[in-house]
Amino acid sequence: MNNSVTVAGLNALLWTLTAVAIVLSIGRFTIRYVTAGRFHLDDASHLLSVLLLIGLAAAYTTGFPYSVRIAKIGRKEEKAPPPNDPFYHKYLQLRLVVTLLVFMVLWSVKATFLIFYRLLFDVSKTFIRMWWAAVALVFASFWVCIGSTLTLCGSASDLFDFKKCSSAKSLHDIRATYKYWCALNVGTDLIVLILPMYMIYGLQLRTSQKVVLTGIFSLGLLVAIVDILRTYESLVSGTFSGVALWSSLEVTIAVIVASLPLYRVLITRKGRRSLLSRLSMERYKNMEESPGGTERKFMDSNRSPGGEGTVSTFRNDLETQDSAFSDDARRSDHVPLAHLQR
Repeated sequence: MNNSVTVAGLNALLWTLTAVAIVLSIGRFTIRYVTAGRFHLDDASHLLSVLLLIGLAAAYTTGFPYSVRIAKIGRKEEKAPPPNDPFYHKYLQLRLVVTLLVFMVLWSVKATFLIFYRLLFDVSKTFIRMWWAAVALVFASFWVCIGSTLTLCGSASDLFDFKKCSSAKSLHDIRATYKYWCALNVGTDLIVLILPMYMIYGLQLRTSQKVVLTGIFSLGLLVAIVDILRTYESLVSGTFSGVALWSSLEVTIAVIVASLPLYRVLITRKGRRSLLSRLSMERYKNMEESPGGTERKFMDSNRSPGGEGTVSTFRNDLETQDSAFSDDARRSDHVPLAHLQR
């Protein structure tokens, strides 16, 4: 990819997609609260990913001009500042912040899906064992990525030493690191993608419903594809605009995809009617409450007998009763450091 994409264009794309992610996330939280009567741990994880995305977008916006200047220096279009110039230190600081935030956004999205699956399919002992194995692999891969980020230029003490970070050895090691970052990210994406399929195809649902659910949970494949493209761009061309474009797409698409599973209720007419009915009931209950806080006349049908909100409503929307989960029933130029990493 050439350098035709401007910083202004990248910022516009980044913040537009971030805004879309925020709007869809608000919709996700609204649907969850209306259908379940409360928020759950996966909502907290998703909120964390949204907040991290906003912080990452701000860091990208701050760092883009530094990356452009580094790219120009690498192409000999601009004279390089002296080695002790504060510009290099600031650039490396921003690179570290961006890289860490990217990993945090992507892995918090994986956590959101994993927690959601646990809430949805917690009646299967076989699934729970598979779930714990997936959690262990995802957790370990996250800390491998974080640890390798802190030793990207050799030792942690050299992290802000531009001379060492741009040496031939460091550049070779960085290229190798890109490859295993991609392998870990894509590998864990596939684990999270495949995990619910075992349960979906054991459910007592019509084939069309299973296809819809598979499609919803398979949207994470988009993130894996974008990560592969971003890594390819980093290794083959290394242009600022190309890598920045794919990096911006990857993190925003990840958060957007994590918002979508709960929108399944809007796909069918029955689901839309159910959601509107619950919204109307909530409004009516609010109207029935007196200013002094008189008890409501209607109990929330989406709460358990103990008063705790559950995800049973979503399970019912999937037409999955506990009996359906029985285990027996399921068979350009290469420019050194020419961009903020990730």
